[in-house]
Amino acid sequence: MWKPFDATATPPHWITQKKSPAPIPGKVAVTAFINGWCSVQNMIYERTKRACSQFGEQVVFTSIDTSDPETFQEWGIVDGIFVDGKRLSFGPPLSYEKILQKIRRRVKGL
Repeated sequence: MWKPFDATATPPHWITQKKSPAPIPGKVAVTAFINGWCSVQNMIYERTKRACSQFGEQVVFTSIDTSDPETFQEWGIVDGIFVDGKRLSFGPPLSYEKILQKIRRRVKGL
């Protein structure tokens, strides 16, 4: 709920995603956004990093630290995992096996 107590006040707004990670031709691009404050996202980040290591040079893992306010503003993303520019699920934390399966499916499509 928003109630301005001053005539010059401006309503707050949600920061929305401004850009998505770009795919890399001939490789599977996995981009992980992390800021460190969410223990669940930290766990998913580590699972994703470990899963990517199973595929060698076929998968490029990129980590983006959004604890830096400028980086957060640039992307508009606090945390999340993207595979070839598509965000993995928003629901319950993905298991290591599920993350591995999603990456493996993309690698097979190369």
